[in-house]
Amino acid sequence: MIEKVKAWWDELDVEVTINKRELFLGVLACVLAGILLGIFSSPKKRTMIGSNNGNNNITNPKQEPEEQE
Repeated sequence: MIEKVKAWWDELDVEVTINKRELFLGVLACVLAGILLGIFSSPKKRTMIGSNNGNNNITNPKQEPEEQE
């Protein structure tokens, strides 16, 4: 198995020419995959932005049912 890896590693030394569009799309795919991987692997947590100092931003509001006329 190690011999196969070494042979494959030596093959990577070959010079290859690609155009700028392929390079850009490859980098873009890697960036988007990294963003998605980061979103899915991040810990889930609830974040409340604000200090709840009278700005009516309540996490679990206890609303009474509205009266129907």
